[in-house]
Amino acid sequence: MKRVVVAIALFTLYAAPAPAGEDTFTQEYFYGMFSAEKEKSVARLRSFAAENGGYVKFYSSTKVVLRMPATAVQRIRDVILDTGYIGDERIQRTDVGETLLDLRTRLKTKESLLTSLYKIFEDAQIQQTLEVEKELGKVVMEIEDIKGRIAYLDDRISLAEVTVSINIQPNAKKPATVPRSRWEWMNSLGIEALLSPGGWR
Repeated sequence: MKRVVVAIALFTLYAAPAPAGEDTFTQEYFYGMFSAEKEKSVARLRSFAAENGGYVKFYSSTKVVLRMPATAVQRIRDVILDTGYIGDERIQRTDVGETLLDLRTRLKTKESLLTSLYKIFEDAQIQQTLEVEKELGKVVMEIEDIKGRIAYLDDRISLAEVTVSINIQPNAKKPATVPRSRWEWMNSLGIEALLSPGGWR
């Protein structure tokens, strides 16, 4: 099995990095909204997802979770303000670039190992066949697992997740608009909610 060990060493050294300029951030948006018409709020959010290339991951009478393209997410605040007002807002961005690079490196190594194992299998003696077959099965399962994890992260990058918790408040009225900061990191802390009437509670 020396050839297998050599294959692992060589392809680990020469594994290619992730494509330059690739977006490697996942984005999660969390909103707490107040509404006097929960059914209308849920319906509005669901239709917005369908109209803008997204989909509804989960919904109930008090919570809606959407998967949306990043360009559409920028308008989600306006949709919420159609039927209520925002009491809390948080944005979480996570860089998964290093994880993806590690997974892709491991995938290339495992695929190269698989090729080597197939070649060894062709040349194997009868008494070695079962041993090589067992190793082949193990590597194939590892490859499928890595591909699944890469696909999951790619999906999380391509679509942002938006969670809207709907708090019922009879006769809820939208408060005076508070200007958003030009620094997105400040907006992600929910500063706007604190500046809204009742925010400092």
